[in-house]
Amino acid sequence: MVRAVIADDSGVMREILSEILTAAGIDVVEAVEDGTSAVRAILERDPDVATIDISMPDKNGLEVIEEVMAERPTPMLVISARANDGASETFEALDRGAVDFIAKPSGQLSVDIWSQRDEIVEKVRAAAAVDPTTLTQDAGAEPVQSTVPADRVPDGSTVVIGSSTGGPQVLERVLAELPREAKLRILIVQHMTDHYTGRFAMRLNERTAYECREASDGDTVGAGDAVVAKGGRHLEVTADRDGELAVAHDDGPKIHNVKPAIDVTMRSAAEAVSGPLVGAVFTGMGADGAAGLSAIKAAGGKTIAQDEETSRVFGMPGRAVETGDVDMVLPEERLAEGIVNALDGWSG
Repeated sequence: MVRAVIADDSGVMREILSEILTAAGIDVVEAVEDGTSAVRAILERDPDVATIDISMPDKNGLEVIEEVMAERPTPMLVISARANDGASETFEALDRGAVDFIAKPSGQLSVDIWSQRDEIVEKVRAAAAVDPTTLTQDAGAEPVQSTVPADRVPDGSTVVIGSSTGGPQVLERVLAELPREAKLRILIVQHMTDHYTGRFAMRLNERTAYECREASDGDTVGAGDAVVAKGGRHLEVTADRDGELAVAHDDGPKIHNVKPAIDVTMRSAAEAVSGPLVGAVFTGMGADGAAGLSAIKAAGGKTIAQDEETSRVFGMPGRAVETGDVDMVLPEERLAEGIVNALDGWSG
């Protein structure tokens, strides 16, 4: 049985989270209201996972995460109302070692939080399955330079990347390591709500050489551009003309219980992109991306999956590997290099 600690300054939130997790067969070993108690409970109870509010008395969630990671790395899931308005704090929590996050609803708490119960249980279970030793891996490692000169990457090359749990840090690293001179057209699908995708795109723009933004309906993606699919909308590639990709929002139903879905973007790219195409699936729970990579492979593209050892959660890349349509299975530090290598001497 998964054992969990809940840390939240709201008594109502603690009670509802406890009810949701207990009903799902998760053992809530302690629920606390402040940061000092959170650190104590985690270190004493040694849970498989902890849910952490960002805003708490004594120590805030960021301080709790940092202290626990220094003492005994433990998978932690950020659940906070402040995450809606302070997305930067949420990404800081991920930088400090949190596995994933869920936004506390802004409406009627008792009603809206129950509507998120499936997502909460799924993410708590996924976080509990994370190997704690991966939580303190050095995220500041020096970029690995590709052995393939950027000028050997064909013009009009397109890369579609999908990720979920543990993905933001991997995406940031890969985008930073991809040579700007290669002038790639990059589409990113990260399982994330619309409260965060815009800020995440800004973060990638600030920290990498690519011009990165949240995709808008009817947007175009040119050489050296990267777009992040908007939370709550699927992202489709509708055309490839004059060196630019045309993309559009699709407000259809969730696929694999997520929206945006990686499969939607990859399948549409496989149909619309006329030049060199690479699809990559990184860490994350579930099966999204496996069918998308198969579609890219069938269209003559190249496909990559992150390996199990460096994935926080090997669900998505694992399912992709099982299809037999993955050309390369690579550790995090070689993903960017693999993408460039796949485009070298293109024969798709």
